[in-house]
Amino acid sequence: MTPHELWTALPQDARERVDAFVVRRKWIMAVKEMWESGAVPRPDLNDCLHLTAVRTEILADRLVPLPAQDVDTLAGKAVALPGPPAALELEWDGDSWGWILLLGAVLPDPPGRPRPLARWQQADWTEPLATARALADRLGVPLRGPGDDGPPYAGAE
Repeated sequence: MTPHELWTALPQDARERVDAFVVRRKWIMAVKEMWESGAVPRPDLNDCLHLTAVRTEILADRLVPLPAQDVDTLAGKAVALPGPPAALELEWDGDSWGWILLLGAVLPDPPGRPRPLARWQQADWTEPLATARALADRLGVPLRGPGDDGPPYAGAE
């Protein structure tokens, strides 16, 4: 199903909810809305993802701004955690729209998954990596994770 065919197959109230999710950058919720809209035939998941990407382009000027991810802002988020971080951790994560670089704070107690501080999705990773290094230096903690060469398999896309 093309994006236009799927869009016209959705009930008007579902279209409004999809756009509301898209402008808030809640893409998985937009896909879920399409999937559960009652459109006949039921849309394919890939078609829903494609339409979400199209609606994101169409509504680009209305998207909720991304939060600031500079060193000062991230240091404030780290200080607000229940305890001081023992380390910062970078992790690559692939999604339907490409690679994402995640920055998390590792707390010593209780141990577990890193607490999210920032996420970047872009082609030039120089700035996010420099920001993560500067934040680790400011907090006096080690920075663990991937190097400067980008996400794994990035050249294969």
